[in-house]
Amino acid sequence: MQTIHLRDHGILPGTDITLALCDLFRAYPTDTTFVFEDADYYFAPHDEMHADYRISNSDVMPYRVLGLWMRNMHNCALVGNGARLLFAGHMHPVTMDHCTDIRMAGFTIDWPKPLVAEGEVVAVGDGYADLYVDPAAFPHRYAGGWLEFDVGAGEWYPLGRHSQIQFDGNNRCVTRVSGDNFSPARIEDLGGDVYRVWPKKPARVAVGSLFVLRHNARIHAGIFTEKCADVTFEDITVHSCGGLGCLAQFCRDITYRRVNFLPNRAAGRRIANGRDDGMHLTCNSGTMTVTECSFVGLMDDPINIHGCCVTADEVVDARTLRCRYRHNQAQGFHYWAEPGDEIGFIERRHMAAAGAANVAAYTLETMDTFTLTFTEPLPDEIIALAEVGDMLALDNLTHTAAFVCTENRFGSCRARGILVSTPKPVRISDNYFASSGAAVLLAGDSNYWFESGACCDVEISRNVFTDVCLSSNYQFCDGIISISPVVPEPDTAQPFHRNVRIEGNTFDTPDTPVLHAFSCADLTFTGNRIFKSPGADRWHKGDAAITLDHCSGVDLRGNDWIGDFGFAQDVAAVDCADVTRG
Repeated sequence: MQTIHLRDHGILPGTDITLALCDLFRAYPTDTTFVFEDADYYFAPHDEMHADYRISNSDVMPYRVLGLWMRNMHNCALVGNGARLLFAGHMHPVTMDHCTDIRMAGFTIDWPKPLVAEGEVVAVGDGYADLYVDPAAFPHRYAGGWLEFDVGAGEWYPLGRHSQIQFDGNNRCVTRVSGDNFSPARIEDLGGDVYRVWPKKPARVAVGSLFVLRHNARIHAGIFTEKCADVTFEDITVHSCGGLGCLAQFCRDITYRRVNFLPNRAAGRRIANGRDDGMHLTCNSGTMTVTECSFVGLMDDPINIHGCCVTADEVVDARTLRCRYRHNQAQGFHYWAEPGDEIGFIERRHMAAAGAANVAAYTLETMDTFTLTFTEPLPDEIIALAEVGDMLALDNLTHTAAFVCTENRFGSCRARGILVSTPKPVRISDNYFASSGAAVLLAGDSNYWFESGACCDVEISRNVFTDVCLSSNYQFCDGIISISPVVPEPDTAQPFHRNVRIEGNTFDTPDTPVLHAFSCADLTFTGNRIFKSPGADRWHKGDAAITLDHCSGVDLRGNDWIGDFGFAQDVAAVDCADVTRG
């Protein structure tokens, strides 16, 4: 394996290395270690670095702008030595496409003009809040009655009109019960970089609070991998990102070790980091591993692992269905299915498995439609479901991954901590949670987000859930651990999730529901210690410590409840069977 020092090839710190680095990768695509220095390297948009990538859970665009771009590279390493990769404008900082056996370690990813901003509340009045925006940390202007932010490369983006998230200025956690409640409707320039913001509806705001201000659109990821295998990202800090942080799709065996999403406090940013999710892991296989990572100040879930459900729109012939992508941010994929893949069929009312078949051909017709031909004629019952219309969903079972999530710190971010929707084994152990919504959500659906995946083997053990967890309300936040698939017509005899073991964890809760489980069989909640926290008043609508809904085979024995809890009842069960308490 050869070693190449960038400097020896004229790729120097302090310069725009975008095109030169891409050329170097093309020249040495295999068995090479690329060595960077502890220095600043710059990347900027170039026409030559545009590519048509259809990326999961992001806005559809004709092309993406790329920075560090690796294609068809094998057995290579990028050694950062603390290098800072600095970007301008919107782009994927890192893109790996059809690469295998790659290690990238020892880097910081940032924008001198960041893709997320902050505003400090300096005054509060009747129906408005005055925010100071530091012009050095967050370059901006007031134009056309609205705030716009400079992200470099001549690009300006307006502040979003969706919710902006309020953090406590002292502990830098999402302000309790503030959630998605502050959406700007009108902005007035008071001078001195102070702006009077009038929200769409009344919201509680405190002087000294910090708002993370999301601008731009979700059009680029931070570290993007597609059709890659055996890739490790290690000792990487992400200070800014305009969309999903790490996006892996149609990959196998990816490891993120000490990949941290943290604000660049040396640059005057106290909380602001990523605009959306930290790690989005879509339609992968093998094992996806996240370990020793830290997440702070993200504007969506730190981790989301799932598949992509589609629906059958038309029976073309006995072996062929015309299908449709249903979510506008997940469509047009080149690799949703390939010959030999196993496709699972789902009856959408009950979310019940209805069989499986193998793929012969996948043909993309438009961004949201494709035909899927199978190796054998489909069973009559599948054809009948497809002919009814909007009743049959499809999920690629080959593109599902096991998930190992250990020794991570989930700091205060908008929304939940971890979303899991995969049938392969899941282990969530030895983590620390301070997520403002539910800490762990077992989701899955083919009716709303179309993020498929019935969980069949889940271990949640030896984690610490602090009293910051579930301190605001977002979608699916019914408990600190929330098992909440979207099942329109639940049937206790046909559960969506099964074999979930929640054991040996520590919870600290101010009368916030600890567990909410819906449509789950063989559920164990044992050996946990639950402390009553005096750190906040009760606010959540849930009036039971544990709620079970259409569940069966539940074991709730051997837990220690420490303190004077104020729940109306310990356990609430609706349409359940075989529940053992104690």
